[in-house]
Amino acid sequence: MKKYIKLVALVLITSVAFTTSNIFADENQSTGNNPASASTTKTAENEEAIADSPSAADKGATLSLTLEEALNLIETGNSSLKLTDNKIAIYEKQYEQALARHNANYAEVDEDSAKVRKLNHKKALWTLENAKYDREKQLKDVKVQVANQYQNILALQEQVKNLKLQIDNVDKYIEQLKLQINLGMGIESQIYALNAQRSGLEAALKASQNSITSSMIALKKDLGIDIAREVVLKSDLIAYKKFDDSQINERIAKAIENDYDLKRYEQDVELTEIEYDIAYYYSNGSADQLQISVEDKKATLEALPVTKEVELRKAYNGLRSLENSIKAAELAVEADIINIKVLQKKIDAGVSSSIEMIELQNKLLNDQYTLLQHKISYMSAAASFENSLEN
Repeated sequence: MKKYIKLVALVLITSVAFTTSNIFADENQSTGNNPASASTTKTAENEEAIADSPSAADKGATLSLTLEEALNLIETGNSSLKLTDNKIAIYEKQYEQALARHNANYAEVDEDSAKVRKLNHKKALWTLENAKYDREKQLKDVKVQVANQYQNILALQEQVKNLKLQIDNVDKYIEQLKLQINLGMGIESQIYALNAQRSGLEAALKASQNSITSSMIALKKDLGIDIAREVVLKSDLIAYKKFDDSQINERIAKAIENDYDLKRYEQDVELTEIEYDIAYYYSNGSADQLQISVEDKKATLEALPVTKEVELRKAYNGLRSLENSIKAAELAVEADIINIKVLQKKIDAGVSSSIEMIELQNKLLNDQYTLLQHKISYMSAAASFENSLEN
């Protein structure tokens, strides 16, 4: 009986202690005194942000995506940027460790300790700063890439509409030709040629539809959207706008002057010189190779301004060439419209057949899409060139 009473008492004490600890835990969580709460706040916020993002919504629901929304998804959804962020986090730790060893001010007794005092923390900082800069450049490049993918899909959707119209036109042509053949005014071989033309248009239609599917998969991948999820693009094609080259020479000169690679290579030369001095002092066999490396890097540094200018000039000339292509495509479209107007007058006068109009209409549709493609290529090249001038 006494053992039973002792056992009950022990259970009661344990229960009270457990309940009390839970109450304190609840109070800590509600008042923010939980030590783990501070460390998990950022994680909770990130999870909430991801839950609210379009990519984390119900996979079965169709996602309507504007271009602006697509660009905003890059930061949280792009796998390459996430990998870069992970690398930067590692570089930050490496720099902190190298700096701590440097600040410890250990005695220099050999080559390794000399590097700890004179080189490692500087090299770690150089690596970290370069990674952060490259990350910003990568983000800009991915934004241009995503914008291009978005625009290309919209253009392909226009091409699908275009090809369907052309197929409809050919079908009308075939029906009219059949009537003429029945009346003895046409020949059967013309039907075969039109059927072959229709088959070519159908093949082009399927190819465009497949390209839309492939491009959409690439876009979803870059944005971190589930591949199986249906996505509808809501924005319109970006209007064609000529690149402002009124101050092109000044902008190119400024881009060369502010080129980050100049700073990168200058610091690289300095670090390699420190490494050479240490290796030379401790009679390391790699000293000669390091000296050669210093001279090679100095030569690269000296050539950087010229290399940068050649790169920018080539990109600018590419833009000008695309402008010429646009002008030529515009002239072709204008000529098609004039020919259609002239033919319509002949049809109204009864001297031409409406069948001829179908051919001109299809030619206009083709030339209009060619013009659209040139404009999209130009806008893409202009965006990349703008990035090059700003980096």
